[in-house]
This record gives sequence, structure tokens and C-alpha cells, in this order.
Amino acid sequence: MFPIRILRTAGWTLATVTAGAVYAPALAAPADVPRALGPGTHKVLIDQRVSGVRRSYYVHVPAGWDGTTPLPVVVALHGAFSTARKFEAESGLSRLADREGFLVVYPQGIGLGDLFRHWNSGHCCGKAREMNLDDVGFVLAAVDDVARRNPVDRGRLYVVGHSNGGMLAYRIAAERPEVVAAVAAVSATIGGIPAADEPEWTVPRPKHPVPVLAVHGRADENVPYEGGRAEKSRGKSSAISVTRSVGLWVDANGCDPGPRVAMMNGGRVERQWWSGCGDDAEVVLYSLDGWGHDWPEEDSLGGFDAAATIWRFFERHRRTP
Repeated sequence: MFPIRILRTAGWTLATVTAGAVYAPALAAPADVPRALGPGTHKVLIDQRVSGVRRSYYVHVPAGWDGTTPLPVVVALHGAFSTARKFEAESGLSRLADREGFLVVYPQGIGLGDLFRHWNSGHCCGKAREMNLDDVGFVLAAVDDVARRNPVDRGRLYVVGHSNGGMLAYRIAAERPEVVAAVAAVSATIGGIPAADEPEWTVPRPKHPVPVLAVHGRADENVPYEGGRAEKSRGKSSAISVTRSVGLWVDANGCDPGPRVAMMNGGRVERQWWSGCGDDAEVVLYSLDGWGHDWPEEDSLGGFDAAATIWRFFERHRRTP
């Protein structure tokens, strides 16, 4: 269990958690359960003292929340060299949450100030992987901490990530499929070769079907669509292809092997989807012609809005807690 000390300031809530080498599956609830957070974006700090790493997350409570209704939760994981707040701004998820009525949790990767923040997604990236941080545990602990503060719908926990964050989203789905209702990954794959002298790493086959949506630019130079070493990579790492990444979920979910295909947005977006999956755990892939590594905003590619597309996918799925 984690002993938790709750402190408050005018601008944000500070939760100090003294943890061991790994994160427990759930946070212990103290006698003085903190007051629910109201609409807006709040910062919460978690102090993992064993490694000396202070972890944090932001949480956005949608405008108009009545204070009692349990809300769906979307965990949003930023990419490498980014931050939780930057991802909030560029993803548009908080604005969408205000319109659609869901709660967004933005965990923060480790790094130096607002630079070089990474996640340990298994084969990537940076100091998080070098330290072998339990980022799967940290993300789920952050969700548990939010659930102590605000009522949430446990059957509607979703995870979305961009780049290194998308890699971690895949890892969470593979290692903890029993807790997520669906996941989405943008500009990410399921693994790769971390360095020239290391073997390939990939997420394990999940024990239960998980609905998965992938979005990937065909011109991505950071995580190549066809796999292999990225043109912009300074190291010797390489990525598994998008086709192979999506194939893992198609096979694990027991979907019909042949996808249906439709062209959208003036031919710039190809949508493939696999049906006949176990537990209705569909798999969907959006391939973006001429698009690179950036998160597609609502004015991109003739109106392709990644946030809205992902939320429509999430809305179709719920898990029995």
C-alpha cells in the first residue's frame, strides 16, 4: 500500500505518495478522502521516494459536471520530449471532454524540467527505459488516485497516446487488458529493437481481447510506417511496422483476417477495420497519406480530427468491471 499525504494550495492539489520500487495495483484510501475536484484542469504530484523521482499528472474535469455522476476516463499519454500540458493543448482532448462529458488524466513522463520527458514502453525511451520504471503501474496508480477524488465509471477507462505515449498505451493494453475498455495509439507501434546490440522487444500477447484504434502517417520519419530505423533517429533503434503492430491485435482479438477498407477526406485517409472479433473488440487503422509524426488536429487532412475520431471509437466500447 501507498501512504498518501494530501496537501492543498490555491492553484493545485498535491498528493505525496511514498512508494516502493514498483507501483501497487491500487492506491490505499486514507480516512480523509479528498474533496472532489471541480471543473477545470488540476495538477497532482506523486512522490516516488525510492527512486527519487517525483511523478505527477494533470486531470481535466469537464465543464458542467454535476458533482455526482460517474464519468468515463480517458488517459492521455504525451510523446517523448513533450509534457502533459503540451499534449493537453495540442490534442484538443480537454476541449472535447467539455463538450462530451468525460474526464481526462494526463500523466507526466520523467525528464529534466519540461525537456526530455519519456515513458518506459519496453523498447523505448530515454531515461525511463534505462531506469526500467514501472510506467504501466504509475499510469494505473494515477487513475486510482483520480477515482479516490471523483466518481468515475470503471467500465469506461480508455487510454490514448502519441508516439512514445502510444507505445505505452499498447503496453498497458497488452499487460493489463482486464482494466481498459479500449485503447488508441497515434504514431506508435508495439515494439522494436532498442539498440544495435539488443534483441527486439514487443508487447506480450494480451490474455483478453481489447478494442484497438491506430492512427499513423505514411510519411512518418520518427516511427516509420513500414518499420525499420527512423530517418530522424540519432541512435541504432528501429521500429516494428504498423502492419505487424495492428496484426497482433487482429490475431489476439480473434478478428476476421481480411479488413474492410474505405477512403476518406478526399483520399488522404484510408480506414481499415476488422470485424468478427471476440467480445466485439474491433480493430481499426487510419493510414494518413503524406502525413508525418505530428498529432492530427481538427483542421488537418481535410478535416480529420484525431481526438473526435478516437472518442467516437471509445464511446462504442465499455467493459464489465
